[in-house]
Amino acid sequence: MNKNTKFSGASKIFFVSPYFLLVFLVIPAYSVLRIKLRLPVSGDLLLGNNVLFCVCIALRLVWRMVRMRGDIRYGADYHPPKSVIEIDRPAAQLQTALTGVGFHFTVAGDYGEKRDLGYLGTTLLYVGLLLLLLFGSYDYMREYSVMGRLGVGEPISLDGKGLIGQFEAGSLAGASRLPLLQVKKQILPNPQWPKGATEIALLSQERKELATGIIAPGKPFLYGGLDYHMTRFIFDALIMIRKDKSIVYENFVKLLPLPQKKGAYSYYGSLKYPQSENVGGSAWLNPEDKAIQIQATLDKKKIVDTELKLWGKNKIAQGEYTASLEGLAQWSEIRVARGRHRVMLIIGAVLAAVGGFIRIMIRPQRIWLEGSEEKCQVRVIGRKTLQLLSDSDKQ
Repeated sequence: MNKNTKFSGASKIFFVSPYFLLVFLVIPAYSVLRIKLRLPVSGDLLLGNNVLFCVCIALRLVWRMVRMRGDIRYGADYHPPKSVIEIDRPAAQLQTALTGVGFHFTVAGDYGEKRDLGYLGTTLLYVGLLLLLLFGSYDYMREYSVMGRLGVGEPISLDGKGLIGQFEAGSLAGASRLPLLQVKKQILPNPQWPKGATEIALLSQERKELATGIIAPGKPFLYGGLDYHMTRFIFDALIMIRKDKSIVYENFVKLLPLPQKKGAYSYYGSLKYPQSENVGGSAWLNPEDKAIQIQATLDKKKIVDTELKLWGKNKIAQGEYTASLEGLAQWSEIRVARGRHRVMLIIGAVLAAVGGFIRIMIRPQRIWLEGSEEKCQVRVIGRKTLQLLSDSDKQ
């Protein structure tokens, strides 16, 4: 086998073989396995795999588009079948008959094929995959997502420092260049804002106001390619329970929105605390009145059942125990994320699906001819071509 033949074989594997693409599924499968085993996964490894996959698809697409305008697209050396059919007609006569129904033959006349939409389907499949890989990889490198709980006050940086929750930033995220985020006002639930809202301001590093907006659950604010989402309000109530001079319970109770209000109370939190294992119970918050209903138990016996108000009776004695509301902090839970190119990703997915369907439904029609002046040995791909030969043989 000479060098040219070897190169031809290698090029066919790279440019044509569908099985070669399975190589690029090894890294994703390996990553999924590590996730299942709760082991760390390298995003850079996945990105590198996608970049190589993207290059391969791009080269295949160019190769196919160059050949698309030609009469011979697949070529005689691409997957010739092994089975041979013998027909009692000369090859030249058979070639003439097939040319009349749309077949194109090489100069030598020993190989022919008919243009098919399946070839276009595979091309569309590659276009779709290329769009998915290009925009998916670009979005991954520019990915930015952070969750924070902010109260009214000083602006904070969005570089991930000092924020609560998971921080994700790709290599091109540019987190250090993002504006400062400030909560200017918190709007409790009302007819206009059923789940509450938060007025925010975006500031430059020099504290110059760039933009302002109001965000609420389901109503984000878009600026500079970033979406600012408010997911909910969260309250932290500092509750203390004393018995004489000893402290029975002291902790910040996190109060989260209830699916349905319990009377006037719309937030709920548990008094469970690892350092006060014997103390249990519940707390409900009415954010409008800054009132908290507390039901506390000690060794499963009720010790406190009362309502405390931040502005009013914030300390109430019941029997040997005194419960007090020492403070109440209101936070807006805000998620900041860079949006993805969803439209392009959807277009890529649709093109890939349509192209794959066309390729499956419309198969190639190809024929190889060998023979003498009286008989012809034929190798065929495609049911329609076989039917043409059968009809031709009957004539």
